[in-house]
Amino acid sequence: MPLSSATSRRCLEQWTITGEAVLIGEPSATVMLAGYYTSCNDFFYASQGFMTPGKPACAPARLVSTVACLGREGGEFELCFDVESLDPAGGHYIYLVLWADANGNGLYDPGEEWKYVIPLYDDRVFGEATDCVYYFDESPNEQRGTGTGWNQSTGLERYVPIERAVHSGAKLANETAWATPAS
Repeated sequence: MPLSSATSRRCLEQWTITGEAVLIGEPSATVMLAGYYTSCNDFFYASQGFMTPGKPACAPARLVSTVACLGREGGEFELCFDVESLDPAGGHYIYLVLWADANGNGLYDPGEEWKYVIPLYDDRVFGEATDCVYYFDESPNEQRGTGTGWNQSTGLERYVPIERAVHSGAKLANETAWATPAS
């Protein structure tokens, strides 16, 4: 049952996206896809585990979805998100991230090559977004299109509240190409 537009309602805390991922370039290892939560405004800082001068400490990124194995060619995926255990604040994000799983443990580890995820032209989930992220807002924001809770990027600084449990038809790729290291 869809949520009403009442401002007192929160967006869903569990959802699934399905689709296909295209890998551009030649990854050095099997590529994985998952959603990682960060209190930082960028996965890069959370992935590095260091502080940015003049900003609060950035906690390490936290896995909040299942992990999809895409091999070295890409393919179909399903990601199930569960954010019920988080205590997010306004301005927190979940980034979809691809990484070359060098040690084969199925988790992103600092030092592994990773890429931001972007929607392709025929994507039916993220629309005209420039990247595949979810944004937490503490109250509805008409200019951004957000609702209270988690919101999915659909354009440059444009979002829609997560109000459906299943989002199908994602067509995703890595933002920059994989490059096999020279031997």
